[in-house]
Amino acid sequence: MPPYIEIARTLEAVSRVERRDDKAEVVASLLKSHPPEMLRPTVRLLSGKLWPPWESREMGIGPENLGEVLEEISSRVVSPEAKRTDLGDLAEMMVQNRSQQALTSSKMDALHVYDALRQISVQKGAGSLFRKRSLLKGLFLNASPIEAKYIARTVLGRMTVGLGPSLMSSAIGKAFSADERLVKRAYSFLPDFGMVALKAFRGEIFEARLSPPNPFRLMVFRRERHPWDAIQRAGRAAYVVRYGGLRVQVHKFNDQVFIYSYQLRNVTPSLQVLAEGVMKVRGNFVLEGEFLLVQQDKILPRSEMVGRINLKGRARDSAIPSFAASDLLYLDGVELIDKSYAERRRLLSRAMEGVAGKPLSAEVFLAEELVSDDQKKAEKLLRRSLDQGFRGLVLRDLDGLYTPGSMSRWDAVIYVSESQRT
Repeated sequence: MPPYIEIARTLEAVSRVERRDDKAEVVASLLKSHPPEMLRPTVRLLSGKLWPPWESREMGIGPENLGEVLEEISSRVVSPEAKRTDLGDLAEMMVQNRSQQALTSSKMDALHVYDALRQISVQKGAGSLFRKRSLLKGLFLNASPIEAKYIARTVLGRMTVGLGPSLMSSAIGKAFSADERLVKRAYSFLPDFGMVALKAFRGEIFEARLSPPNPFRLMVFRRERHPWDAIQRAGRAAYVVRYGGLRVQVHKFNDQVFIYSYQLRNVTPSLQVLAEGVMKVRGNFVLEGEFLLVQQDKILPRSEMVGRINLKGRARDSAIPSFAASDLLYLDGVELIDKSYAERRRLLSRAMEGVAGKPLSAEVFLAEELVSDDQKKAEKLLRRSLDQGFRGLVLRDLDGLYTPGSMSRWDAVIYVSESQRT
Protein backbone atom coordinates (compact mmCIF):
# COMPACT_ATOMS: atom_id res chain seq x y z
CA MET A 1 0.00 0.00 0.00
CA PRO A 2 1.23 3.56 -0.72
CA PRO A 3 2.75 5.26 2.33
CA TYR A 4 0.86 8.16 3.88
CA ILE A 5 3.93 10.36 3.65
CA GLU A 6 3.35 10.60 -0.13
CA ILE A 7 0.00 12.24 0.56
CA ALA A 8 1.47 14.55 3.20
CA ARG A 9 4.27 15.63 0.86
CA THR A 10 1.77 16.22 -1.95
CA LEU A 11 -0.33 18.45 0.29
CA GLU A 12 2.79 20.35 1.32
CA ALA A 13 3.78 20.81 -2.33
CA VAL A 14 0.29 22.03 -3.26
CA SER A 15 0.44 24.59 -0.45
CA ARG A 16 3.72 26.00 -1.84
CA VAL A 17 2.85 26.09 -5.55
CA GLU A 18 1.12 29.23 -6.79
CA ARG A 19 -0.31 28.45 -10.24
CA ARG A 20 -3.59 26.52 -10.32
CA ASP A 21 -2.49 24.25 -13.16
CA ASP A 22 0.72 23.39 -11.33
CA LYS A 23 -1.21 22.50 -8.19
CA ALA A 24 -3.50 20.24 -10.24
CA GLU A 25 -0.50 18.54 -11.87
CA VAL A 26 1.03 17.77 -8.46
CA VAL A 27 -2.17 16.09 -7.29
CA ALA A 28 -2.71 14.32 -10.62
CA SER A 29 0.78 12.82 -10.46
CA LEU A 30 -0.01 11.26 -7.10
CA LEU A 31 -3.39 9.91 -8.23
CA LYS A 32 -1.86 8.28 -11.31
CA SER A 33 0.68 6.46 -9.14
CA HIS A 34 -1.89 4.89 -6.81
CA PRO A 35 -3.74 1.61 -7.47
CA PRO A 36 -7.49 1.91 -8.14
CA GLU A 37 -8.45 0.42 -4.77
CA MET A 38 -6.63 3.34 -3.11
CA LEU A 39 -8.17 6.16 -5.14
CA ARG A 40 -11.13 6.78 -2.85
CA PRO A 41 -9.04 6.81 0.39
CA THR A 42 -6.32 8.91 -1.25
CA VAL A 43 -8.68 11.58 -2.60
CA ARG A 44 -10.52 11.75 0.70
CA LEU A 45 -7.27 12.15 2.63
CA LEU A 46 -6.17 14.89 0.23
CA SER A 47 -9.44 16.79 0.60
CA GLY A 48 -9.73 16.23 4.35
CA LYS A 49 -13.27 14.90 3.87
CA LEU A 50 -13.09 11.26 4.96
CA TRP A 51 -16.76 10.50 4.36
CA PRO A 52 -19.50 12.03 2.21
CA PRO A 53 -21.59 14.75 3.88
CA TRP A 54 -24.70 12.58 4.08
CA GLU A 55 -23.01 10.02 6.37
CA SER A 56 -23.89 10.69 10.00
CA ARG A 57 -20.33 10.92 11.31
CA GLU A 58 -18.20 13.46 13.09
CA MET A 59 -14.61 13.33 14.26
CA GLY A 60 -15.49 14.56 17.74
CA ILE A 61 -12.03 15.94 18.52
CA GLY A 62 -11.53 19.67 18.85
CA PRO A 63 -8.46 21.85 19.28
CA GLU A 64 -8.42 21.35 23.06
CA ASN A 65 -8.32 17.55 22.86
CA LEU A 66 -5.85 17.61 20.02
CA GLY A 67 -3.56 19.86 22.03
CA GLU A 68 -3.75 17.52 25.01
CA VAL A 69 -2.76 14.52 22.88
CA LEU A 70 0.23 16.48 21.57
CA GLU A 71 1.19 17.32 25.15
CA GLU A 72 1.12 13.62 26.04
CA ILE A 73 3.50 12.54 23.29
CA SER A 74 5.91 15.43 23.75
CA SER A 75 5.77 15.99 27.53
CA ARG A 76 5.50 19.69 26.75
CA VAL A 77 2.71 22.06 27.71
CA VAL A 78 0.81 23.70 24.86
CA SER A 79 -0.12 27.26 25.73
CA PRO A 80 -3.68 28.53 25.15
CA GLU A 81 -2.27 30.93 22.55
CA ALA A 82 -0.64 28.05 20.63
CA LYS A 83 -3.94 26.16 20.56
CA ARG A 84 -5.48 29.10 18.75
CA THR A 85 -2.89 28.95 15.96
CA ASP A 86 -2.52 26.42 13.14
CA LEU A 87 -2.48 23.14 15.05
CA GLY A 88 -1.03 21.41 12.00
CA ASP A 89 2.15 23.44 12.33
CA LEU A 90 2.09 22.85 16.09
CA ALA A 91 1.73 19.08 15.60
CA GLU A 92 4.68 19.10 13.20
CA MET A 93 6.84 20.81 15.81
CA MET A 94 5.66 18.69 18.76
CA VAL A 95 6.22 15.40 16.91
CA GLN A 96 9.68 16.58 15.90
CA ASN A 97 10.49 16.90 19.61
CA ARG A 98 8.33 14.11 21.06
CA SER A 99 9.55 12.28 24.15
CA GLN A 100 7.43 9.15 23.60
CA GLN A 101 8.16 6.76 20.75
CA ALA A 102 6.20 3.95 19.09
CA LEU A 103 7.09 0.39 20.07
CA THR A 104 7.88 -0.40 16.45
CA SER A 105 9.26 1.92 13.82
CA SER A 106 7.73 1.55 10.38
CA LYS A 107 6.21 3.73 7.69
CA MET A 108 2.47 4.24 7.99
CA ASP A 109 0.60 3.29 4.87
CA ALA A 110 -2.16 5.60 3.69
CA LEU A 111 -4.92 3.04 4.16
CA HIS A 112 -3.94 2.57 7.81
CA VAL A 113 -4.19 6.31 8.44
CA TYR A 114 -7.50 6.50 6.56
CA ASP A 115 -9.02 3.60 8.51
CA ALA A 116 -7.72 4.87 11.86
CA LEU A 117 -9.17 8.35 11.32
CA ARG A 118 -12.52 6.92 10.27
CA GLN A 119 -12.40 4.64 13.31
CA ILE A 120 -12.09 7.73 15.51
CA SER A 121 -15.36 9.02 14.07
CA VAL A 122 -17.38 5.93 15.01
CA GLN A 123 -16.45 5.83 18.69
CA LYS A 124 -19.63 6.34 20.73
CA GLY A 125 -20.84 6.02 24.29
CA ALA A 126 -18.97 5.71 27.58
CA GLY A 127 -15.22 6.02 27.22
CA SER A 128 -15.46 7.12 23.59
CA LEU A 129 -13.27 10.21 24.08
CA PHE A 130 -10.54 8.08 25.65
CA ARG A 131 -10.66 5.69 22.69
CA LYS A 132 -10.61 8.56 20.18
CA ARG A 133 -7.57 10.07 21.85
CA SER A 134 -5.81 6.70 22.03
CA LEU A 135 -6.28 6.16 18.29
CA LEU A 136 -5.00 9.64 17.54
CA LYS A 137 -2.06 9.24 19.88
CA GLY A 138 -1.10 6.01 18.11
CA LEU A 139 -1.02 7.86 14.79
CA PHE A 140 1.12 10.69 16.16
CA LEU A 141 3.58 8.26 17.76
CA ASN A 142 4.19 6.62 14.37
CA ALA A 143 4.05 9.79 12.29
CA SER A 144 6.88 11.84 10.86
CA PRO A 145 6.58 15.58 11.53
CA ILE A 146 5.05 16.37 8.13
CA GLU A 147 2.60 13.47 8.47
CA ALA A 148 1.57 14.74 11.91
CA LYS A 149 0.92 18.17 10.40
CA TYR A 150 -1.68 16.88 7.96
CA ILE A 151 -3.16 14.29 10.31
CA ALA A 152 -3.89 17.13 12.75
CA ARG A 153 -5.41 19.27 10.00
CA THR A 154 -7.54 16.37 8.80
CA VAL A 155 -8.85 15.74 12.32
CA LEU A 156 -9.91 19.39 12.58
CA GLY A 157 -11.21 19.57 9.00
CA ARG A 158 -8.89 22.47 8.09
CA MET A 159 -6.47 21.43 5.34
CA THR A 160 -5.65 25.05 4.34
CA VAL A 161 -3.80 24.15 1.12
CA GLY A 162 -6.34 25.51 -1.37
CA LEU A 163 -7.43 22.11 -2.68
CA GLY A 164 -11.10 22.91 -3.26
CA PRO A 165 -13.70 21.33 -5.60
CA SER A 166 -12.55 23.19 -8.71
CA LEU A 167 -8.90 22.25 -8.26
CA MET A 168 -9.74 18.65 -7.37
CA SER A 169 -11.88 18.38 -10.51
CA SER A 170 -8.96 19.63 -12.58
CA ALA A 171 -6.54 17.18 -10.92
CA ILE A 172 -8.82 14.18 -11.49
CA GLY A 173 -9.33 15.23 -15.11
CA LYS A 174 -5.57 15.49 -15.70
CA ALA A 175 -4.87 12.19 -13.94
CA PHE A 176 -7.32 10.15 -16.01
CA SER A 177 -7.61 12.14 -19.25
CA ALA A 178 -11.14 13.28 -18.54
CA ASP A 179 -12.68 16.64 -19.45
CA GLU A 180 -12.73 18.81 -16.31
CA ARG A 181 -16.30 19.86 -17.11
CA LEU A 182 -17.39 16.22 -17.07
CA VAL A 183 -15.63 15.70 -13.75
CA LYS A 184 -17.49 18.67 -12.26
CA ARG A 185 -20.74 17.35 -13.69
CA ALA A 186 -20.09 13.93 -12.14
CA TYR A 187 -19.38 15.59 -8.79
CA SER A 188 -22.77 17.34 -8.99
CA PHE A 189 -24.49 13.97 -9.33
CA LEU A 190 -22.18 12.17 -6.87
CA PRO A 191 -20.76 14.72 -4.38
CA ASP A 192 -17.87 12.54 -3.22
CA PHE A 193 -14.59 13.11 -5.06
CA GLY A 194 -13.32 9.73 -3.92
CA MET A 195 -16.04 8.00 -5.93
CA VAL A 196 -15.72 10.48 -8.81
CA ALA A 197 -12.00 9.66 -9.13
CA LEU A 198 -12.81 5.97 -9.29
CA LYS A 199 -15.39 6.57 -12.03
CA ALA A 200 -12.86 8.64 -13.99
CA PHE A 201 -10.27 5.85 -13.70
CA ARG A 202 -12.82 3.32 -14.99
CA GLY A 203 -13.86 5.56 -17.88
CA GLU A 204 -17.36 5.89 -16.40
CA ILE A 205 -17.36 9.66 -15.95
CA PHE A 206 -20.00 10.02 -18.70
CA GLU A 207 -22.33 7.67 -16.82
CA ALA A 208 -22.95 9.87 -13.76
CA ARG A 209 -26.66 10.00 -13.08
CA LEU A 210 -29.05 10.59 -10.22
CA SER A 211 -28.87 7.50 -8.03
CA PRO A 212 -31.41 7.67 -5.21
CA PRO A 213 -31.24 7.45 -2.30
CA ASN A 214 -27.82 9.15 -2.66
CA PRO A 215 -28.20 12.95 -2.71
CA PHE A 216 -26.93 15.29 -5.41
CA ARG A 217 -26.03 18.98 -5.55
CA LEU A 218 -29.10 21.12 -6.14
CA MET A 219 -29.36 23.54 -9.03
CA VAL A 220 -28.46 27.13 -8.10
CA PHE A 221 -30.95 29.93 -8.75
CA ARG A 222 -29.79 33.40 -9.67
CA ARG A 223 -30.86 36.30 -7.46
CA GLU A 224 -32.77 38.76 -9.64
CA ARG A 225 -31.73 42.29 -8.66
CA HIS A 226 -34.44 44.04 -10.68
CA PRO A 227 -37.61 42.04 -9.92
CA TRP A 228 -40.15 44.19 -11.75
CA ASP A 229 -37.98 44.27 -14.87
CA ALA A 230 -37.57 40.49 -14.69
CA ILE A 231 -41.33 39.98 -14.67
CA GLN A 232 -41.77 42.45 -17.53
CA ARG A 233 -39.32 40.65 -19.83
CA ALA A 234 -40.17 37.09 -18.77
CA GLY A 235 -43.00 36.49 -21.22
CA ARG A 236 -44.89 33.29 -20.53
CA ALA A 237 -43.28 31.66 -17.47
CA ALA A 238 -43.98 29.88 -14.22
CA TYR A 239 -43.91 31.80 -10.95
CA VAL A 240 -43.54 29.57 -7.88
CA VAL A 241 -44.09 30.92 -4.38
CA ARG A 242 -40.92 30.89 -2.28
CA TYR A 243 -42.08 30.38 1.29
CA GLY A 244 -38.79 31.09 3.06
CA GLY A 245 -38.06 27.61 4.37
CA LEU A 246 -34.94 25.49 4.12
CA ARG A 247 -34.29 24.08 0.68
CA VAL A 248 -34.18 20.27 0.76
CA GLN A 249 -34.32 17.22 -1.47
CA VAL A 250 -36.55 14.29 -0.57
CA HIS A 251 -35.94 10.76 -1.83
CA LYS A 252 -38.34 7.86 -1.54
CA PHE A 253 -36.71 4.60 -2.55
CA ASN A 254 -37.74 1.02 -1.77
CA ASP A 255 -40.30 2.19 0.83
CA GLN A 256 -37.81 4.35 2.68
CA VAL A 257 -37.72 8.15 2.81
CA PHE A 258 -34.51 10.19 2.98
CA ILE A 259 -34.45 13.96 3.50
CA TYR A 260 -31.25 15.91 2.78
CA SER A 261 -30.39 19.53 3.52
CA TYR A 262 -28.92 21.93 0.97
CA GLN A 263 -25.51 21.01 2.42
CA LEU A 264 -26.37 17.31 1.76
CA ARG A 265 -26.71 16.35 5.41
CA ASN A 266 -29.10 13.47 6.06
CA VAL A 267 -31.67 15.15 8.31
CA THR A 268 -34.26 12.35 8.15
CA PRO A 269 -33.88 11.30 11.81
CA SER A 270 -34.93 14.80 12.91
CA LEU A 271 -37.90 14.90 10.54
CA GLN A 272 -39.51 11.49 10.95
CA VAL A 273 -43.02 12.93 11.11
CA LEU A 274 -42.47 14.64 7.78
CA ALA A 275 -40.94 11.47 6.32
CA GLU A 276 -44.10 9.57 7.26
CA GLY A 277 -46.18 12.14 5.39
CA VAL A 278 -44.01 11.86 2.28
CA MET A 279 -44.30 8.07 2.42
CA LYS A 280 -47.95 8.42 1.34
CA VAL A 281 -46.87 9.63 -2.09
CA ARG A 282 -46.79 6.61 -4.42
CA GLY A 283 -43.71 5.35 -6.24
CA ASN A 284 -39.96 5.89 -6.02
CA PHE A 285 -39.05 9.54 -6.56
CA VAL A 286 -36.78 12.49 -5.89
CA LEU A 287 -38.46 15.79 -5.02
CA GLU A 288 -37.07 19.25 -4.44
CA GLY A 289 -38.77 21.83 -2.26
CA GLU A 290 -38.78 23.62 1.08
CA PHE A 291 -38.92 22.32 4.63
CA LEU A 292 -41.10 24.57 6.80
CA LEU A 293 -42.25 24.76 10.38
CA VAL A 294 -45.80 26.07 10.58
CA GLN A 295 -47.79 27.22 13.58
CA GLN A 296 -51.30 28.64 13.31
CA ASP A 297 -50.86 29.15 9.55
CA LYS A 298 -47.67 31.13 10.12
CA ILE A 299 -44.20 30.03 9.06
CA LEU A 300 -41.74 30.10 11.94
CA PRO A 301 -38.28 31.68 11.55
CA ARG A 302 -35.54 29.72 9.85
CA SER A 303 -33.68 29.51 13.18
CA GLU A 304 -36.55 27.35 14.46
CA MET A 305 -36.24 25.08 11.42
CA VAL A 306 -32.49 24.73 11.93
CA GLY A 307 -33.14 23.99 15.60
CA ARG A 308 -35.56 21.20 14.68
CA ILE A 309 -33.01 19.67 12.30
CA ASN A 310 -30.21 19.93 14.86
CA LEU A 311 -32.43 18.51 17.62
CA LYS A 312 -31.68 21.43 19.91
CA GLY A 313 -35.26 21.74 21.06
CA ARG A 314 -35.77 25.31 19.94
CA ALA A 315 -38.79 24.52 17.78
CA ARG A 316 -42.15 24.86 19.54
CA ASP A 317 -43.99 21.64 20.28
CA SER A 318 -47.11 22.65 18.38
CA ALA A 319 -45.22 23.54 15.22
CA ILE A 320 -46.06 21.34 12.23
CA PRO A 321 -43.20 20.27 9.93
CA SER A 322 -44.30 20.71 6.32
CA PHE A 323 -42.82 20.14 2.88
CA ALA A 324 -43.63 22.43 -0.05
CA ALA A 325 -42.85 20.36 -3.17
CA SER A 326 -41.80 22.40 -6.18
CA ASP A 327 -40.00 20.04 -8.57
CA LEU A 328 -39.82 16.34 -9.49
CA LEU A 329 -36.47 15.07 -10.72
CA TYR A 330 -36.78 11.28 -10.70
CA LEU A 331 -39.78 8.98 -10.85
CA ASP A 332 -39.90 5.18 -10.82
CA GLY A 333 -36.50 4.60 -12.36
CA VAL A 334 -36.68 7.47 -14.86
CA GLU A 335 -34.44 10.54 -14.50
CA LEU A 336 -36.42 13.67 -15.34
CA ILE A 337 -33.77 16.41 -15.31
CA ASP A 338 -33.62 16.46 -19.12
CA LYS A 339 -37.36 17.08 -19.36
CA SER A 340 -38.78 20.60 -19.37
CA TYR A 341 -39.85 22.23 -16.13
CA ALA A 342 -43.45 22.29 -17.39
CA GLU A 343 -43.39 18.52 -17.93
CA ARG A 344 -41.75 17.88 -14.55
CA ARG A 345 -44.35 20.01 -12.81
CA ARG A 346 -47.17 18.16 -14.61
CA LEU A 347 -45.75 14.84 -13.46
CA LEU A 348 -45.30 16.21 -9.93
CA SER A 349 -48.94 17.29 -9.75
CA ARG A 350 -50.09 13.88 -10.94
CA ALA A 351 -47.81 12.02 -8.52
CA MET A 352 -49.19 13.98 -5.56
CA GLU A 353 -52.87 13.63 -6.41
CA GLY A 354 -54.85 12.64 -3.35
CA VAL A 355 -51.88 13.31 -1.04
CA ALA A 356 -51.00 16.98 -1.32
CA GLY A 357 -53.04 19.17 1.00
CA LYS A 358 -53.65 22.87 1.52
CA PRO A 359 -50.52 25.02 1.77
CA LEU A 360 -49.42 25.68 5.37
CA SER A 361 -52.07 23.29 6.69
CA ALA A 362 -50.84 19.90 5.45
CA GLU A 363 -47.60 18.00 6.01
CA VAL A 364 -47.04 17.78 2.26
CA PHE A 365 -48.33 20.24 -0.32
CA LEU A 366 -47.56 21.61 -3.76
CA ALA A 367 -45.86 25.00 -3.79
CA GLU A 368 -48.31 27.50 -5.28
CA GLU A 369 -47.60 28.20 -8.94
CA LEU A 370 -48.83 30.69 -11.52
CA VAL A 371 -48.20 30.03 -15.22
CA SER A 372 -48.90 33.20 -17.16
CA ASP A 373 -47.66 35.82 -19.58
CA ASP A 374 -49.72 38.47 -17.80
CA GLN A 375 -47.35 40.86 -16.05
CA LYS A 376 -50.05 42.21 -13.73
CA LYS A 377 -51.00 38.74 -12.50
CA ALA A 378 -47.38 37.95 -11.74
CA GLU A 379 -46.90 41.23 -9.87
CA LYS A 380 -50.08 40.60 -7.90
CA LEU A 381 -48.84 37.14 -6.83
CA LEU A 382 -45.48 38.60 -5.82
CA ARG A 383 -47.10 41.33 -3.70
CA ARG A 384 -49.47 38.84 -2.08
CA SER A 385 -46.66 36.43 -1.23
CA LEU A 386 -44.66 39.25 0.36
CA ASP A 387 -47.70 40.51 2.27
CA GLN A 388 -48.11 37.00 3.71
CA GLY A 389 -44.54 37.06 4.98
CA PHE A 390 -43.11 34.77 2.30
CA ARG A 391 -39.79 35.28 0.53
CA GLY A 392 -41.00 36.18 -2.94
CA LEU A 393 -41.14 33.97 -6.03
CA VAL A 394 -38.95 31.70 -8.10
CA LEU A 395 -39.18 32.49 -11.80
CA ARG A 396 -39.03 29.23 -13.80
CA ASP A 397 -38.47 28.77 -17.53
CA LEU A 398 -41.24 26.46 -18.74
CA ASP A 399 -38.82 24.83 -21.18
CA GLY A 400 -35.91 24.81 -18.73
CA LEU A 401 -33.95 21.67 -17.86
CA TYR A 402 -32.58 20.92 -14.40
CA THR A 403 -28.79 21.18 -14.08
CA PRO A 404 -27.54 19.76 -10.76
CA GLY A 405 -24.81 21.78 -9.09
CA SER A 406 -24.85 24.54 -11.72
CA MET A 407 -26.25 28.04 -11.88
CA SER A 408 -29.47 28.14 -13.87
CA ARG A 409 -29.20 30.30 -16.97
CA TRP A 410 -32.75 31.59 -16.69
CA ASP A 411 -34.48 30.56 -13.44
CA ALA A 412 -34.15 33.16 -10.70
CA VAL A 413 -35.30 34.10 -7.23
CA ILE A 414 -37.41 37.25 -7.23
CA TYR A 415 -37.47 39.12 -3.95
CA VAL A 416 -38.48 42.72 -3.44
CA SER A 417 -37.00 44.88 -0.69
CA GLU A 418 -39.10 47.52 1.06
CA SER A 419 -37.57 50.28 -1.08
CA GLN A 420 -38.34 48.36 -4.30
CA ARG A 421 -41.96 47.65 -3.39
CA THR A 422 -42.93 51.23 -4.15
